[in-house]
Amino acid sequence: MSLPAPAKRLLDFIGSKEAPRGYDTVFGNRMDRMPKPLTTMTVDEVIAQGKWRTDTFGSSAAGRYQFMRATLASLKQTERLTGRERMTADLQDRLGYALLLRRGYAKFMVGQLSVAGFGLALAQEWASFPVLAPTKGAHRQVQRGQTYYLGDGLNKVLATAGEVEAVLRSMLAMNRTAAELVSLDAVIDDLASGRAKARLADPSPLPQAQDLVVPDESKLSRWLPWLLKKKPAVVAAKARPGLHANGSPELWDVQHALRQRAYYTKGFLDGLDGPLTQEGVAQARKDNGLGDGGIDAAFLAALPTMPHRPVPADRANATLREAAKHAPELFGPAKWLAGLGLGTLGLGGADGAGLLDSVQGTFVRINDTAEKVQTGLGYATSIIAFLIEHKTLVFVALGIVLVLKAAGYALDAWIKVRAAFF
Repeated sequence: MSLPAPAKRLLDFIGSKEAPRGYDTVFGNRMDRMPKPLTTMTVDEVIAQGKWRTDTFGSSAAGRYQFMRATLASLKQTERLTGRERMTADLQDRLGYALLLRRGYAKFMVGQLSVAGFGLALAQEWASFPVLAPTKGAHRQVQRGQTYYLGDGLNKVLATAGEVEAVLRSMLAMNRTAAELVSLDAVIDDLASGRAKARLADPSPLPQAQDLVVPDESKLSRWLPWLLKKKPAVVAAKARPGLHANGSPELWDVQHALRQRAYYTKGFLDGLDGPLTQEGVAQARKDNGLGDGGIDAAFLAALPTMPHRPVPADRANATLREAAKHAPELFGPAKWLAGLGLGTLGLGGADGAGLLDSVQGTFVRINDTAEKVQTGLGYATSIIAFLIEHKTLVFVALGIVLVLKAAGYALDAWIKVRAAFF
């Protein structure tokens, strides 16, 4: 699996602390007690063996990133694994990257999560990592450099706070050059001549601003220093309905763009980095040839021109029966309304056959009695009596409405499945 360079840098660091002996590592380095190497086992086998590892070694943690049994079971669901995949190095890297995304990797890389905040999220996932600032831990108050799980008698810190901070800052530095180049290219688009722009367009190697060679006669040579120092203009606030109090406006914009392209249809536009957002980003990257990764500079640059999500062939040609197998929960309302509508039509048929005459007579007698005392019940029963008097038409009309409504729900669900809107 091809990982983004910053993610690979962090995963290598995590692996060096959690499992320096590699991808076959189990808790306590008791690989000699394992029936067979971890990398030859399937995901389901590793999950099923979790209780035995806990009883034998003291923890179910396994692999280069020390996946706990519950964590691996959760990853199987979110990564849509069958369970028959082997726990190879590539698969473990993929699952490790998925954990980074869960813990806010994408937000951290675009500046929406601080070093200390991302460090805390990592410490919550990997107990050998320290927190980078005083905080309330899982069991007690913990200080910078201590494990988040201090007090459990099992976990201990294997990395210093300084080491973690150095790795996280180096990851940000990997993205900085690309981000600066995007901003500089926008300046060039506005001011540079075609010849000057051609000089700067070569992407390899990436130039720094101070290394640019611009002819003296170019307008860019006079204006570029001032532009690089110029403060960004104040932009009017943009309305973002549904933005969560802790959500990111920039991430809301990404969610909105993904929804317009059918990559994010079930989640809320809240600006929060949840699994549905991460799934939408991953699928959009895959469909548009961006490879594995998150919300990086390349993704943000490509997003505005991304086409609508392609419809899979099996969905585009799916029959109604086949569509119901893909997402049966979408057809629940249609089935319920159809059953109620057919039942109502059945009542209409029964009335037409004279089977409900005795019920009508009972309501007529009740109505007559209620009218004599002129109460609210009298008015209510008058309405009921009128409906019952014409009950055949009422049942038939109501049944037809419900059946048509059910057909509408079924059609809508079928379209959603065929268009892969989930």
